[in-house]
Amino acid sequence: MNTGRLAFCAAVSVLACSCSTVRSRPPTPATPASRYEAAIRRLEADPGSPATLDAQLAYAGYLLSPAPGSSCGARLNLAQEQIGGVAADPKTRVLFPGGWALLADLEYRQHLARAACAGRTDSRDDLLAAVDAARRAVVLYRDEFDYHSMAVMQFDAAVTLRRVGEEAAALAALEAALRMDREYGFREDARANYDMLLTWQGKPAGAAQVASLMHDFPQRRATFRFRWHPTDARIVMERRRVCLSEGQIARSRAAAAFESRITAGESGAWTVSHAGRLSAYDPGVWPSRQSHPSPQLAFSPAPLAAADFKVSAAGGFDGVTDSKAFATRLDARTAALIRAGGLSSHDRKGATKDALKIAAGVLTPGMLEAETAENYQLETAMWIGATLQQGVWYDMSAPLLLPGATRYVVPQRIEFAFTRLVPCTADTAAKKCAEIVIHATPDQTTLNNLLADLMGSSPVYRYTDFAASTDARIVVDPATLLPYTREEHVYWYASVGREAADKILQSEHLLTTTQYASPAVPAIQSPKAP
Repeated sequence: MNTGRLAFCAAVSVLACSCSTVRSRPPTPATPASRYEAAIRRLEADPGSPATLDAQLAYAGYLLSPAPGSSCGARLNLAQEQIGGVAADPKTRVLFPGGWALLADLEYRQHLARAACAGRTDSRDDLLAAVDAARRAVVLYRDEFDYHSMAVMQFDAAVTLRRVGEEAAALAALEAALRMDREYGFREDARANYDMLLTWQGKPAGAAQVASLMHDFPQRRATFRFRWHPTDARIVMERRRVCLSEGQIARSRAAAAFESRITAGESGAWTVSHAGRLSAYDPGVWPSRQSHPSPQLAFSPAPLAAADFKVSAAGGFDGVTDSKAFATRLDARTAALIRAGGLSSHDRKGATKDALKIAAGVLTPGMLEAETAENYQLETAMWIGATLQQGVWYDMSAPLLLPGATRYVVPQRIEFAFTRLVPCTADTAAKKCAEIVIHATPDQTTLNNLLADLMGSSPVYRYTDFAASTDARIVVDPATLLPYTREEHVYWYASVGREAADKILQSEHLLTTTQYASPAVPAIQSPKAP
């Protein structure tokens, strides 16, 4: 086992407004094919990088954009090469975040183009394949929180079903698209879709008829007010991580469950305390066991255990109250779990030593404080007093921990939108909570300067590429700003040398759910231990 690689794979992890209209699929740029081909050639030395995969899919989109003609077969075959190049490698398929919905979208367009090519006799098969691709894209765009593209693909599936004579299925698919339009507030799409629905139903489809169907189309806005009240809660967290290094995929699952209490203090201030933080805690340091001779890769402890903190009467973050004491206990518990992990390796002692060192570097008071403050800002403080129009995307810049390098904070561009009203919990029906979707990417100039400072003098660990992004959805009660759900998709990619073994790509899925006590739920005892 290469303990140096184990240490490095984990060590990388310890390196941390205006508005616009609804986002839609960007138009394919009018770029000559030679530019796409040149970009791909430049990136071929790093075939697993997100930039390479993005370039291949962009080129495929370019090839599929013109109306097919007598030479459509050659263009489509070339587009298939690009699409297939992204999809062929199962490692890439697992780890390439944000690309699989677009891939299904492009496959839909490819099947449509093949059906339109002159001289083809099996166009029905191509159209049915296009429907399947559109349906897959609907699910994948939904899972990526790209709801507008989801609704567009639902519409595309309806239109294509009608082309193959599936009238009833087409009508049902179009009605599903309209339900999405109404749920997410896509007014202009709904107007056009109602016009098409009336036409398909054989009814008059003039402006008056469409206006009649649109009269109750919702116009939603959410105003967020900080109105906490004393309450108890049960918090459950799960983080699933996938890492590609040395050509091998390693997986890790981390989990925690504990109680939380919000209590009122003097002058209207609030205290958030926790109980049982380490009783159901698994930091996910080791991935699932892999068959020999796959390498064993270590993951840094997932930051799942919450620190106690205080909040002012107005909702401002007033600091963590137990970072030093809790960090000591957290590190001790994590070290015990690492030693008990039973990693089967000829140099288990060295691997365990590396993992313990990595954990100690992550579970520090400073890291607990930074993570607690950022979580509170994103879930609560950022929205105090805000009024958001549904479906409008806003953007701002704010310092956030850098994925894959969480000892560092860099300015990041944050795009966010109030997307829909949802039930606060899975066991309630009333849609009283607001869902907010966030997309964050580091400022590239700042990131480049940071990496140059960190690695510029090292001939071994010199970055040639680094990329990261975070997509999140937060479910929060706008009347109180109590958060109920936080779901994040995070990825980072590091290329630290010229060899394929020097590439590390990691993606993470984090889900945090909070169930607040109700009169029917017994009160949680006051916290006595971490």
